[in-house]
Amino acid sequence: MNDVDQLPAVKHGLWFYAGLTTCHVRILRHHTLYGTGDADDPPEIAADREVECFYIRFERPHAGAGWIDGGTALSLREAMFLAQQRLGPVVSWSD
Repeated sequence: MNDVDQLPAVKHGLWFYAGLTTCHVRILRHHTLYGTGDADDPPEIAADREVECFYIRFERPHAGAGWIDGGTALSLREAMFLAQQRLGPVVSWSD
């Protein structure tokens, strides 16, 4: 999944950790929806799929270097919605 973090962001923003500390959030477009790889999961969840998708990545203070996985969506609109659900209602998008 590290290759996803190297992709350019299609959307940047800030969110407020604990309502006080600003942290970065970004949405990345990718051509592969990664599966779980778990043989116990249904094939549509376990296997990777070639489809346009959007990965949500965010930072937290004191979490160290690197981006935290915020989920995946099949559209940019859905990814923005999921980011706001996960990070709080106030995500300020810059582009």
